[in-house]
Amino acid sequence: MNWMQQLEKVYDNNIKQVGKFEERNQQRITLLPVSHVMQSAQIEILISPEGNFIEARVVNKEYARTIVPVTLASANRTSASAPHFLHDKLAYVAGDYVAFGGNEKRTNYYNDYINQMQRWVNDEHAPQRVQAIYDYVKKGTVIADLVQAKVLFVDEHNKIITKWEDKEKPLIFQVVAGDILDAFVRFDVLHTTYEESVVWEDKKLFDAYIEFFNNNYLEEQGVCYISGKTVPLTSQHGARIRNAGDMSKLISSNDSVGYTYRGRLGKPTEVVQIGYEISQKAHHALRWLMQRQSMYVDSRYFTTFGIELSNIVDPFESSIGLIASSTNKKYTAEMEADALHQAIKGYKNQLTKDKVENIIVMAMDAATSGRLAIVYYQNFHTDLFLDNVEHWHNTCKWLQFIKDEETEKVLRVIGTPSTYRIVEAVYGSKADARIKKQLYTRLLPCIVEKKPIPLDVVRLIFNRIKNPMSFKNSLESWEGTLNIACALVLKLHEGEGYTMALQEDNVTRDYLFGRLLGVAEVMEERILKARDENRSTNATRYFNAFTQNPARTWHVIRRQLQPYFMRQGENINYYARLLRKIEDQLTAEKMSNKPLDPVFILGYSSQIQDMYKKKEDGANDNIGE
Repeated sequence: MNWMQQLEKVYDNNIKQVGKFEERNQQRITLLPVSHVMQSAQIEILISPEGNFIEARVVNKEYARTIVPVTLASANRTSASAPHFLHDKLAYVAGDYVAFGGNEKRTNYYNDYINQMQRWVNDEHAPQRVQAIYDYVKKGTVIADLVQAKVLFVDEHNKIITKWEDKEKPLIFQVVAGDILDAFVRFDVLHTTYEESVVWEDKKLFDAYIEFFNNNYLEEQGVCYISGKTVPLTSQHGARIRNAGDMSKLISSNDSVGYTYRGRLGKPTEVVQIGYEISQKAHHALRWLMQRQSMYVDSRYFTTFGIELSNIVDPFESSIGLIASSTNKKYTAEMEADALHQAIKGYKNQLTKDKVENIIVMAMDAATSGRLAIVYYQNFHTDLFLDNVEHWHNTCKWLQFIKDEETEKVLRVIGTPSTYRIVEAVYGSKADARIKKQLYTRLLPCIVEKKPIPLDVVRLIFNRIKNPMSFKNSLESWEGTLNIACALVLKLHEGEGYTMALQEDNVTRDYLFGRLLGVAEVMEERILKARDENRSTNATRYFNAFTQNPARTWHVIRRQLQPYFMRQGENINYYARLLRKIEDQLTAEKMSNKPLDPVFILGYSSQIQDMYKKKEDGANDNIGE
């Protein structure tokens, strides 16, 4: 339960954010008060301090998020009557709901709401705004007033129209997805001062309800397994953690049969005892973090946060992205070689300044619609986390291509691709998201814990790039995938001396065969480009066969290179010497048809990049230009 302790600290450290809305990911979010939930309202009713109707309007979707006081039952309600306080659906707040065509099975919803509100109104510390809302709702004219205000509409039988046939629909039909009579209503009381906020953002009202709730709804006391203190307990915990429609729970004990907790134990608290307040704070903090700074793949959500909540490094970001976000400037190919180190140093300075000592990385997913699980959780000291991230970017990097958005030029830079690009390269863009999310989770320990890259992942991407022709003749896409594969192979062989730069003294069999094919690729491609021929080279067409039977396939490619030697002119000696030198290093024992390992692509890519950047011996221009 360490995660609940840490999330409670997040809540307490950001207490000033409670009820304060901010724009994130094109929606308004906030850290919820204890004993409150977030609901989307479609109708807003303004009443006077005396409890009289003033006006009503339809709420636009971007301003629909409403903080609502709830009970334990209403926060987890399904089909049974369980009213919220203050704001709720028409079935609860409208005494004339059935008269205007509402479901008769919900007749008791209104009475339950009124009786519950009366309990708060009778409390000696009840705010005046609560009294005003109660005085209005008990009149039982909510729907009649909404019809009069032209928010809702009735047919010839004086029943609410639930389906609009004309093309030009009234606003209420544009914001309510289902039955109009399921619309959620929020109330506001006419403001008496300029400083007074709307009811659903009134922090004084939040505090008043929390005090009322604690005094009237919390009964069972016990030792909380999280805090070790004797406090009011709860067996009902928060849902809607990942998004508004998510009913999955991390902690659940809601059935009386089955396997949730029953067996030798009779009730949920015999399994675990959790304090109500810490449960509320932990779930609210986690929900806020999910909305504020998480990313998701399919049903799996990932988030990284500090206990004090600061500008935390995204472990899935590319090297270029880390540098750009740390320096607040666009990455260019001319940036200094230690740009990544300086970026990480910048993060350390900022986190130290903000006194962020711990960073938590979490991933959550739901196996069913009702059960949510933490599939990954690690708590790091800040320095260790940043050092591990920097290590990932220093050991899993290769040549990458990025497009400058302003100039639209393609820049060639050295760095680590983002996890998104790695996953797309391994499985392809059309792969099932359920497969992709598993790879994100498997790569996470490699990034933040220095765990080795899984061998099967490298094998998968190696098998993909062995077939260049399967990339629909888009060699640029294949080249990008090849570079990502090289980064992963380099990471796989971390500590074995492989580098991005060409290693002419590396005489391993796979590396040498890669160099041979790289020379053949550049040699033929240069001739084809000079003759303006848009077709694949023999090295590309035989790429797959070469990896399976390198010796035999090389003899085929070598013979087909002869015509190109005749067209090389003064460069013929350069290519001839280079091929002869590599072939001499391939002894008779190495010149076999044993399939090549992924290290082959390191030699291939390094040789090509070396030839593109160096001048040929005796040539007047650069190879490939």
